Amino acid sequence: MADFNLAYQNTMISEGGYSNVAADRGGETYMGISRKNHPHWLGWPVIDSYKGGVYSKTLSDVLFENSGLQKLVKTFYKESFWPAAFEQLDQDIANELFDTAVNQGLGSAVKYFQATLNILNRNQKDYPNVAADGAIGPLTLACYGSLLATKSYPARSYNKIVKVILKWMNFFQMKRYIDIVDKAEDQEEFIFGWTERVI
Repeated sequence: MADFNLAYQNTMISEGGYSNVAADRGGETYMGISRKNHPHWLGWPVIDSYKGGVYSKTLSDVLFENSGLQKLVKTFYKESFWPAAFEQLDQDIANELFDTAVNQGLGSAVKYFQATLNILNRNQKDYPNVAADGAIGPLTLACYGSLLATKSYPARSYNKIVKVILKWMNFFQMKRYIDIVDKAEDQEEFIFGWTERVI
């Protein structure tokens, strides 16, 4: 069973601290939480109380030392991007789904997973297609289990299947980045960092 804490630790490496970059569509952001998209998050009043202060450290470092704020961050992520169904997945796949959900939305992450399952079912010989609806339910989990069961096929193994799933999910994530910069060239400023996140 996948552990949220491991997925969270992995994703927080990419999210960083406090930022307020004009070109960033999310605007003011803390640990990946966008004020524009989540204006009612309980951490914002805490962060506001620190602004304008004079510190020997960066604002990000000072905020990181606030254990109450860090608990609010972790709670937000678990409630927003970690459905209970993720716990039934391989840890690496759950990590990827969680990280993609944080970066591109939970619905998008699950759709990528469902599309991957459909691509890998050998024209429904191994299991039926699942609707790529962004909701991870019993049918999605059943298809995932059926795909893992193909580890008995020649030249397959559990680890190889997991790696192939991750590669396809990365493909869909990268495709989304291409779509973003095709529509808004100013977002190319972030493409290097986005790519680092995927690899």
